[in-house]
Amino acid sequence: MSILIDLPPAMAQEAREYATVLGTTLERMLFDCLKAELERRRKHSESATLLMNKWREVVRGGRGRMTEPYVFDRADAYPEGEFA
Repeated sequence: MSILIDLPPAMAQEAREYATVLGTTLERMLFDCLKAELERRRKHSESATLLMNKWREVVRGGRGRMTEPYVFDRADAYPEGEFA
């Protein structure tokens, strides 16, 4: 597959020279950079999915502990006499 990238001539020349210093081609350098970025994003996505699955597991494990639904009672929130 061929992709065209439009760079200013000075930037293209500097990028080619930099690639030559590294002992590679500009195409290989861009390929390696893109490959590394896609790999990083895939790993991030996989770790986020793993964390969400662990969270769901924790939430599922916590179900059923209460025998009756919680009802807020203001008297339970404050000691005797305060704000009564």
